[in-house]
Amino acid sequence: MSNNKKVVKFNRDIKINAATCVIAAILLYVIICVIISSRKEPITIYKVNKSNISNNIVLNGLAVRDERLIYASTNGYLCYYVRDEEKTSKNSTICTIDQSGEIYNIINDSDQYDALFTKENYSEIRSIISSYKINYSNVSYYNSYVFENNINNKVLDLTSEILMQQVNESGTVSSGNAVTTPYSGIVTYYVDGFETYDSSTISAADFDQSKYNKETLKTGDSVSAGTPIAKIIPSEEWSIVAPITAEQISALGDKTKITFYINNSSFTATMPFEIINGTDGTYIKINLNKYMSNFISERYFTVEIIMDEDSGLKIPVSSIVKKELYKIPISYFSAGSNQSSSNKINVQIKNEEGELTIKQVSPTIYLSDEEYCYVDPLVFEATDVIYNLNTNETLAVSILDTIEIEGVYSANRGTAEFTKITIIKIIDEFALIESDENLKIYDNIILDAASVKENQTIY
Repeated sequence: MSNNKKVVKFNRDIKINAATCVIAAILLYVIICVIISSRKEPITIYKVNKSNISNNIVLNGLAVRDERLIYASTNGYLCYYVRDEEKTSKNSTICTIDQSGEIYNIINDSDQYDALFTKENYSEIRSIISSYKINYSNVSYYNSYVFENNINNKVLDLTSEILMQQVNESGTVSSGNAVTTPYSGIVTYYVDGFETYDSSTISAADFDQSKYNKETLKTGDSVSAGTPIAKIIPSEEWSIVAPITAEQISALGDKTKITFYINNSSFTATMPFEIINGTDGTYIKINLNKYMSNFISERYFTVEIIMDEDSGLKIPVSSIVKKELYKIPISYFSAGSNQSSSNKINVQIKNEEGELTIKQVSPTIYLSDEEYCYVDPLVFEATDVIYNLNTNETLAVSILDTIEIEGVYSANRGTAEFTKITIIKIIDEFALIESDENLKIYDNIILDAASVKENQTIY
């Protein structure tokens, strides 16, 4: 018996059909897209938000007041009766001058001196220290000198009270020479060189706070005859002067009064003002008749003039791009077939036989006035000639006048579409633009306009 073996050979050739080609083409396309995408710089999208921008004018000014110094009539140690920033009447005693030092010996001999400072006294001192720590800034380091003066004044106020308490208990007042004030007003105990300041001689150097020097008159040391020992401010009439630019003056318009904050205070003041010309610039002078006592210890101020707010859409400055438009006379526009609106341009072209014919194009119109429309140049060739159907006049595109408008690249539909904007104001890295039908809140725009080209596919 024989075994018959039949060997069947299979065809190993791969048959290429249409389906295989399509799948291969798709795979190749996907691979190429992935490679190209990996090499591209990422395009960042920004979502448009609504915003309000304050037009408030912020100025740095200084106080001009009627400030009158009181001088020591003899040598000795001072014992004050009136606290700093306290109001006093005419002919009141503000301090005594102890020529012999007898009064100070009384308190120095007291074994209970420390005990005379109450918890409330220490609390007042801690409050001044805490306030300074909260508001400290390297930019305004000069305030450390103001802080030192405030602490010294507070300690000396408390010490004087203790001193007079000891004097009253001992009945020793014979060596005290009383110093009275010839007028009523608010008493303060510092000098800074601006006591006789005249705003008619104002200059930029007056606002250099780095050179400001404020000295306390309450030192606890002995004084010499003729030395200033106190300052009286008899009137609530005072003024703030500050440098102001021509742009800021223009923003004030025809106002005769302004409403403003002083040093970020919780209240506003409305007062008249005037513009004065200094030796090296223009300045505003705000005249006040109250609040002087609130700021008696300060020479320099931040004044924030309250203006109207601007509202609109907030976008990064980096998103803004400029686009060139053709300026075309309105007479060159006509209506298309079965249309009533005149938004078509007739362009002369040559057909295959070399004859002139007309084709109509529909450019995007961004702006228009009584004489011209300002259109997107993308639908034209540089060699095109536009034709006026009414007058048979022609105009070469290459000689058309152009203008530039500002806009952003909208990314709502996956391509970089130019969208016109109107800028209200630019502040730092952002711009406030008008809200209209072109760009809306929550629209997506290209963050960096320089990273794409118009009509480029984004995703």
